[in-house]
Amino acid sequence: MEQITVEDDEIAIIWSVEDVMQECNWLSKDEALDVLHDLKHNHDANIGINWEVVYHKAQCMYPDK
Repeated sequence: MEQITVEDDEIAIIWSVEDVMQECNWLSKDEALDVLHDLKHNHDANIGINWEVVYHKAQCMYPDK
């Protein structure tokens, strides 16, 4: 995960396919990308995206084989 300062009063947090695959090593690259896209569109803004959320989303979408 990388944090990038966009402006002095803004930030953007970047999650990558590699981040997801590091946490969830059973996923293929395409599956990890699916997880990222789902998180982008369906995460709970009160919780945000963190390692636990990534893991549980991946488990729901692609149970560990």
